[in-house]
Amino acid sequence: MRSLMTDAWLLFSTLLAGIGFSSGSVPLVVIGALLFCTGGAARLWSRISLEQVFFTRTLSEHRVFVGETVLAMLILENRKTLPVPWMEMRETLPRGMPAINVRTSPGQVPGSQVLERATALGRQDHLEWPITLRAVRRGYYRVGPTRLKSGDIFGFFEREEETGRPVDGIVVYPLTYPLPDLGLDSARPFGDYRGGNRIHEDPSRVIGVRDYMPGDPMKRIDWYATARVSRLQSRLYEPSREQSVIVALNIPTFELTWQGSDPILLERGVAVAASVARWAADEGNALGLVANGSFADADRTIRIGAGRGPDRLSRVLEALAMITAFTTSNMAGDLEDPAYPLPAGATVVLIAAVMPDDLAATLFRLRARGHFVAVVKTTNAVWDRSIDPIPVVSVATAMEALEADESRAPVRDLPKDPVTCAVEVPA
Repeated sequence: MRSLMTDAWLLFSTLLAGIGFSSGSVPLVVIGALLFCTGGAARLWSRISLEQVFFTRTLSEHRVFVGETVLAMLILENRKTLPVPWMEMRETLPRGMPAINVRTSPGQVPGSQVLERATALGRQDHLEWPITLRAVRRGYYRVGPTRLKSGDIFGFFEREEETGRPVDGIVVYPLTYPLPDLGLDSARPFGDYRGGNRIHEDPSRVIGVRDYMPGDPMKRIDWYATARVSRLQSRLYEPSREQSVIVALNIPTFELTWQGSDPILLERGVAVAASVARWAADEGNALGLVANGSFADADRTIRIGAGRGPDRLSRVLEALAMITAFTTSNMAGDLEDPAYPLPAGATVVLIAAVMPDDLAATLFRLRARGHFVAVVKTTNAVWDRSIDPIPVVSVATAMEALEADESRAPVRDLPKDPVTCAVEVPA
């Protein structure tokens, strides 16, 4: 509407000058010419108002724990000799990370809020706005995009551009607790799961063959070697002492999907899974994760293979931070997916609020294959089925006390890295 009015105004100035020429009225010609020149200058000014204007957003952290803050520095720079008489900036912020002591308005995208700032920039000028965001709940949050609007000094014409990278991500890790706070023994939280320093065979490392012995499974038979020597040959695997711990989080909090999800049990399961993962990494175990949810913008099961890399715990915590109540698969099938076999002799720690029949059957089969299986129960509800002799430890009572104690501080000692984006507003 504003553009139509200004175009009509320019048309009026041209018409006024034309009437002056036709009627021989010099004042009308002068007024029309002045109006036309002023409008043309204003339109030209608005076109170049955002050229050589740079926007920079710097985040002090992009990985934090609940309760911590992130400093977002918003910087505008005008690198041309022409001043910018007025400018409006609209920065999109996540609603899950409220800005401290700053007024915002609801954004058009669900879960977003908008910060608006108005200013003017002189020649070769720059301004900085520090914004503090507080992490109040776990998750993956996006900062941006940012829109800039400016125009001529009279305000007749406007130009608006989206600038900066579309989003910058911030991961808010879930709460983690020392295992004793969950009522678990930090030395042997799930019983004698190690069996001393047990030795198991790693089927990924074949070191030779031997004659077949009664009881050898069919998958152990080497058919090529059998054909060469004309008698059954079984593979020999390299023994391994490496201990792998697979943290398996069963996301559903009710056995039937139409019953919905209990948000308290969901958050409790994520916190317990994060705490077990941290304990496993601190103990020097190879750590892996399986959760029947999905990463952001993906529809595949959350799965991180067992490993001891320096960033393994960070990757697991980031994955747990992104979990929602939406499930993409069945945990029973995920644990036995032939495309992603569990490491030989791995310890599987299942965190669950419910125990459906198919999942219980899977746990028994994993145990029969040589895996140590333990279950961490996150609810006080009585399960309809027993899974003896698989050990089950309940953390519901301890977690209820921790959830009620809002003053308890989470563990926050993972390294954090700054992330910066800087781009020029396109002409």
